[in-house]
Amino acid sequence: MGKSLYDRLREYGTSDVYPFHMPGHKRRMGGNGPAALERPYEIDLTEIGWNDNLHHAEGILKESMEMAANVYGADRSYYLVNGSTCGILSAVSAAARSGGRILMARNCHKSAYHGVILNHLRAEYVYPQNLWEFGVYGGLLADDIAKLVDNYPDICAILLTSPTYEGIVSDIGEISVICHRRGIPLIVDEATGHTLRLGIIFRNRRWSVERIW
Repeated sequence: MGKSLYDRLREYGTSDVYPFHMPGHKRRMGGNGPAALERPYEIDLTEIGWNDNLHHAEGILKESMEMAANVYGADRSYYLVNGSTCGILSAVSAAARSGGRILMARNCHKSAYHGVILNHLRAEYVYPQNLWEFGVYGGLLADDIAKLVDNYPDICAILLTSPTYEGIVSDIGEISVICHRRGIPLIVDEATGHTLRLGIIFRNRRWSVERIW
């Protein structure tokens, strides 16, 4: 296996090459920090030459995305720009045909609604359970999703948020089974769960606190 993206960025960042390219800080604003993020400006580079092209990856970025897919057990992995909003818009545009019907959780991020508007979609909503003990929305029930899919057989994609901002995790495993049986793409916004170790998981109208990873 070749060098990782991080290793190559570190090599360039610590070299004596002076950059006449973006970003404008020229790798000169380093500071102390954790070993993996020491002097982060040194590895903050744009897409130049050997650094590949994110929109048409053929080299170092392609290799890095393939490595990421292998880590997560996915068929493919794509790096995003402009935050997770870009991922939501891309996923909705790819999975739902223009003018089609999408089933989405009522507590989705506003970028999900932007995706609906931009693609002229008709939205059907599935409402999460209420977690009265904490005054927040709870998880989404697989049974509710199954009923809505049966009521609207023309649904072309399903969009959910799990975990939520409060750490609520729906039973995505069971929900994905429903989607797979019907051949419907399932989009899960997990943007707020990248550091989550414990989550409140809903199963069969009950909740429990469980370790996520």
